[in-house]
Amino acid sequence: MRDLVNTVSRELSTDPVDAGRIVADILRCRPHELYLIEGITDGARNAVLSSLTELKNGMPLEYITGMVQFRDHVLRINAGVFIPRPETEYFVELIMKRMHKDPSRILEIGTGTGAISIALASSYPGARILATDISSRAIENARQNIRKCGLEQRVLLVRSDAYSGIRGSFDLIVSNPPYIPRSRIHHLPKSVKDFEPVLALDGGNLGTELTERLILGGLDRISNGGAMAFEIDEDAVDILRGFLTDHEISAFRFEKDLSGSYRYLFIGVPDEES
Repeated sequence: MRDLVNTVSRELSTDPVDAGRIVADILRCRPHELYLIEGITDGARNAVLSSLTELKNGMPLEYITGMVQFRDHVLRINAGVFIPRPETEYFVELIMKRMHKDPSRILEIGTGTGAISIALASSYPGARILATDISSRAIENARQNIRKCGLEQRVLLVRSDAYSGIRGSFDLIVSNPPYIPRSRIHHLPKSVKDFEPVLALDGGNLGTELTERLILGGLDRISNGGAMAFEIDEDAVDILRGFLTDHEISAFRFEKDLSGSYRYLFIGVPDEES
């Protein structure tokens, strides 16, 4: 097993610890269990070596294993569905800190794997959630995860473009929309631009087109005391600040991620500096 881990480490130019995690994910075991395995079957060895070839070609490990860890959940991830990032895990944490009260009705737009809705359903056991996506592939992936987590009675899935067909008001509207400016798509890492869905990446010319639509559409759908929360691109802060000011939206704040980059926009949560 150690030789196999060393091969992965060498071929991917990564340290043995990270290589061990990769091998463990492929073999569906914990990293510390690798070295408890006495011998390795030809099938397991071939699975790792085959995956190594795909990794060298840029395929994300999550698509190879069909799994992604998101907070307390191991979720299924299908090819062609956007892979949730650690920044989005922190996004969920910030939402829970910034909400004035526990939301009872939540709308997530662009649910992908269902990660955000599942995390919020776990954190707010009294909430009912409407999760939408324009992609039928994403809706099916989210359905698999919601069923796996036993949340079918609390998370309703609807295929929809933005607010199309959405009725009623919500205590929280949340979205991680596509926000990469179109001109930057071809500069993204190969693992992203060649494998992840462009629909979940392309934010238009400025990267703010869908976010602006969601903000305006959400104003009439937020309940009294409710909030909107979005992931954004750091370079869009000034654009969005101007947009909010032009539309006389004053209760907002921009938040940084754990690396110190502005990554999130909250509306309905005042910021004295805004």
